[in-house]
Amino acid sequence: MELRISDVDRDRAAAVLHAAVGDGRLTWAEHEERVAGVYRARTGSELAPWLADLSTTEFATTPAFSPGVSEPPALQVTFSKVVRKPDPSIRIQRVDVTLGAVVFDLRDLPDGTLLDVVASSMLGKVDIYISPGTSLIDEGTAWLGKRSTVERRKARGVGVRPGAPVVRISGHSVLGHVRVTIG
Repeated sequence: MELRISDVDRDRAAAVLHAAVGDGRLTWAEHEERVAGVYRARTGSELAPWLADLSTTEFATTPAFSPGVSEPPALQVTFSKVVRKPDPSIRIQRVDVTLGAVVFDLRDLPDGTLLDVVASSMLGKVDIYISPGTSLIDEGTAWLGKRSTVERRKARGVGVRPGAPVVRISGHSVLGHVRVTIG
C-alpha cells in the first residue's frame, strides 16, 4: 500500500510547473493539464509522471515523496514568531507559516554550500537574511501575496563572488510575504 501525498506535496509540485511555464519549458496548455493532474493525484506514483521530464536541471525541485531523500519535517509556525539559524549541512529547509513569522539567518553559510529553502506563507511572513555576495535564486510564487528582495546599503553593488554559497528559495505565498534581505 502506498502512502497518500499531502497538500504541501501538491503545492510544491505545482510550484515546479509554475516555474517551468515561466522558463518556457512548458506551454500554457501543458501547464493547465499538468496542474490539474497534480491536484488530482493522491499518491506519489500518481504525482511523479506530471514532473518526470522537468527535473533535469541542477536546481530542480525535489518533491517530498521522492524515495531516498531525507529531509527534516517542515518547520510549522502558527500564531508565533520563530528565529532560526539552520544547519547548512541539511540541504533542504522547509518552513510553513500561517498567521505568524519566521526569520531564517543564512548570513554565515560556508562557501560552496547549496541550500534549498521551501518557504510557504499564508497570512504570515518569512524573512530570510543572506550575506552580500551569496548567489540567490528565487523560484517561488505568490497569490495575493508578496515576494521581495531588499539590499541593505552596505550590500549595494556587491556582486556574487566565485564559490559563494547558493541559496534557492521556492514555495508559495498566499496573502503573506516572503522577503530576502541581503546584508
